[in-house]
Amino acid sequence: MHWADKIAEEIIASKEYKPYWVDDMKTPSGFAHVGSLRGPLIHSVIFRALKDATKEKVTYTFVFNDFDHADELPPEFKEELKEYMGFPLRKIPSPKQGFNSLGELLADDLKKTMQSLGVEAEFLSSWDMYHQGKFDGVIKEALDAAEKIQDIYERVSGSKKRQQGWLPFSPICENCGKVGTTKTFAWDGKEVSYKCEPDMVSWAKGCGHEGKISPFGGTGKLPWKVDWAAHWKVIGVTIEGAGKDHASAGGSYDIAMELCDKVFKFPKPYKLPYEFFLIGGRKMSSSKGLGVKAHDITKMLPPEIARFVFTRTNYKEQIDFDPVETMAIPDLFDEYDRCRTAYVDGSDETLARIFELSQIRDAGAKKDVFLPRFRDVANYMQLPDVDLTKKFEEVKGGKLTPEETEILSEREKYAKVWIEEYAPDEYRIKMSEGLPKEASKLDKEQKEFLSKVVGLLESGKDAETLQQDLYKVAKEGGDVKKAFSAIYLATIGADHGPKAAWFLLSYPKEKVIERLKEASK
Repeated sequence: MHWADKIAEEIIASKEYKPYWVDDMKTPSGFAHVGSLRGPLIHSVIFRALKDATKEKVTYTFVFNDFDHADELPPEFKEELKEYMGFPLRKIPSPKQGFNSLGELLADDLKKTMQSLGVEAEFLSSWDMYHQGKFDGVIKEALDAAEKIQDIYERVSGSKKRQQGWLPFSPICENCGKVGTTKTFAWDGKEVSYKCEPDMVSWAKGCGHEGKISPFGGTGKLPWKVDWAAHWKVIGVTIEGAGKDHASAGGSYDIAMELCDKVFKFPKPYKLPYEFFLIGGRKMSSSKGLGVKAHDITKMLPPEIARFVFTRTNYKEQIDFDPVETMAIPDLFDEYDRCRTAYVDGSDETLARIFELSQIRDAGAKKDVFLPRFRDVANYMQLPDVDLTKKFEEVKGGKLTPEETEILSEREKYAKVWIEEYAPDEYRIKMSEGLPKEASKLDKEQKEFLSKVVGLLESGKDAETLQQDLYKVAKEGGDVKKAFSAIYLATIGADHGPKAAWFLLSYPKEKVIERLKEASK
């Protein structure tokens, strides 16, 4: 049974998490890294599993925490927007046209990527919900229960909020507009008193203004752990996971769960701590610009296979995806094809379910389809004058259907990207920039052969004729294989390679002649 189906089964059997409301959230602090997709896709897969397992309504929402303050800025805009540190993300101007704020720009970027991967959530904005008054009730509850919240922080995490004179509300400073530098020190049941502290944080400077303001209608927000629990009550969330960094003992997940129960008197959501997504063993950060960007994943992989990366791995296990100079992408296509085959022939229920949950839309009919192997596509497309359609019709033993032609075309597109951007050097069949060091292995006979090849190239023959002439000259020397290896040693630093004539003619003639002359000295 697939891990998501097990979770759905457990949720339904418990009868504790109704109505079924799946939720996830993210602060749009930078262009999201690919690891940020793990949460939305885990929740998407669970949402689908629940829908398949029950006739009752299942809802999925995704909240952009765009009321959060900027305590770090995306590297791309750091200098341009440095004066806005501490401002709400929705009040920082957008550095790109077409958006009203930085928060809107960054949220839209991630939203489009999630939708391209089949995430079917209703997208919500915390800024909008606060300004619509939806948080007014929980703000009052939090301020009225400030001492209880302080006690929960200390008991669960050891944080001494009471000694710091801390109250759970951050107003937007009426003077400078920052929310990350304000500290509330009094609440009279109607208004909060606050100060915009000059030295409260290292990344922004408050203006020193003191004021008194109603905390309702979007004049400020709850601190994020309180805000997290408050979101659950405001929206009606019953199922929400969290990454390992938040879900450690005494962490923000535990604090939010306690606040949900003891302060907001709302049932705790189903707890689902999930592992990290790593790139080459390294965790990523959106605001620091570390890691592959989320919006790059569909440039690297077709949407279904990008979704497959997340669907196939149990949420309790790390995903360590390292596409650079590895065979990770071809291996991924092979695994996906294995799951597709299982879906069609019913040979493995779990693999079939992985394939089904990896689809952007419906998985379609269970019909046999010829799948051109990705690594073969990458190989053949590097060989000059190879018609991929004809080649794979030979492999199949018959004409490709329109669907198979479409699959081949898509794989050709992504194989080109893989070869240019990610493939190991030894897999890229291309002429080296300089004479390879392996050319030092050439003996006298091989150098003589290369001199003759120069003459053949200068005569301007077509590929078919040149290939025949190369073979003829090589045969005259006695050892055909050794002769042809001279061409590859001189051009790509290997003793074998693609069809020689087509390969040589795929580069400027002058460049190839110059290389062969250099190697034959």
